[in-house]
Amino acid sequence: MKPTGSVNVEIIVTGDELLYGRILDTNSHWIAQRVAELGASLRRVTLIGDEPETIAAALHDALKRDAHFIIFSGGLGPSEDDLTVDSIGEALGRRTVIDEKGAEKIRTVYRRRGITDDATHRRGERMAHVLEGSTPMQNPVGFSVGMCVEEAGKKICTLPGVPSEMRGMFDAHIAPMIASTATSVFLARTYYISMVWRDFFPLYRQMQRDYPDTYIKNAATPPVEGEDRNKIHTIKVDFVLEAPKVEEAEVKMSGLLADYMRRIEAVGGGRMDAVGSGNVSRD
Repeated sequence: MKPTGSVNVEIIVTGDELLYGRILDTNSHWIAQRVAELGASLRRVTLIGDEPETIAAALHDALKRDAHFIIFSGGLGPSEDDLTVDSIGEALGRRTVIDEKGAEKIRTVYRRRGITDDATHRRGERMAHVLEGSTPMQNPVGFSVGMCVEEAGKKICTLPGVPSEMRGMFDAHIAPMIASTATSVFLARTYYISMVWRDFFPLYRQMQRDYPDTYIKNAATPPVEGEDRNKIHTIKVDFVLEAPKVEEAEVKMSGLLADYMRRIEAVGGGRMDAVGSGNVSRD
């Protein structure tokens, strides 16, 4: 059994540019890391285009599942194809309104830049669209206003697609909500394990059996044959575990890693090196 978390999250990423392969979706990867750090479980990532009916369908599907938080990324800009808020509103039967605080921020910056025509201001105000009855989430980095709206006991949150804005808004608004709801935390570590090849997998699989509540997974490794199996090879291994508090997770991880190293020594020796740091165990 792998760590499950106490809060479930789904991500819905929108953008035709993603479907056409013009840009890479880095937002989901970043949110996945942050969600795990907060003790939540990412259950699903959905990547869709900008069509209103597709966005609405993706939301309806997510509402049928077990996510506590449904996080949208993308579609909050001033362009005509930035339709995330309007599409969510249509799906939920809620009216789109303007968040005056966010709109005034946009108007102030536009005036400061000498932009005064009404058409441009109206386009800019599209970035302040939220749903009636939602809680606006102000943007500490840019213009686009996010929102959080509750439906069927789930929180639906919107974030911009611009990575710097998405990160700033997630940490300012969504992370505290997840943290206040979660009753456990995840702790992840990655190590390079160097030992004789033929001994690695029997020991590795035994660790998986003995620690069923911890995610232990080696990186994809090409097959080794013949005499090379008697030589030392280095294999990357990820560890993810869950505990009620960070301090308890650290103790649990330290015990697991120490046990792994003792077992390595018992079958002939080797080393474990933390990825991104110096050697953490002896030969």
